Amino acid sequence: MRNFASLVKLARFKVEELQKQMGALDEARAHLESRAADLERSVPEEQVAADESREGFMAYGSYAQAVIERKNNLRASMVELDAQTAALRVQLEEAFLELKKFELMEERRLARIAEARAKAEQDELDEIAGKRAAR
Repeated sequence: MRNFASLVKLARFKVEELQKQMGALDEARAHLESRAADLERSVPEEQVAADESREGFMAYGSYAQAVIERKNNLRASMVELDAQTAALRVQLEEAFLELKKFELMEERRLARIAEARAKAEQDELDEIAGKRAAR
């Protein structure tokens, strides 16, 4: 009988590591979304500032182009993060299934051991009862 406890430990460690990576990707996505929201909030403020002065009005075109470029970069980063998250989710599901498989195997092994002990104890009790009955 093989002891699967070490395999369970290893599989659990793998699942935990993948969960940490998933958390880091989720945090990165939240950060990008926050930056995108900040960028969206800054546009009306800059429009008001541009309306107040001629220099601001002249510079607003460059600012607007920069905002569009940043939005595009943020969207591209989010798409990349989404792809990484999807791939990691598949790995996490596989690791979780592997963990459950090893846990089930270890559980079955321990149940077989418990059954064998119970049978041995019952056999011993039956033998003792048989000896007493023979007296």
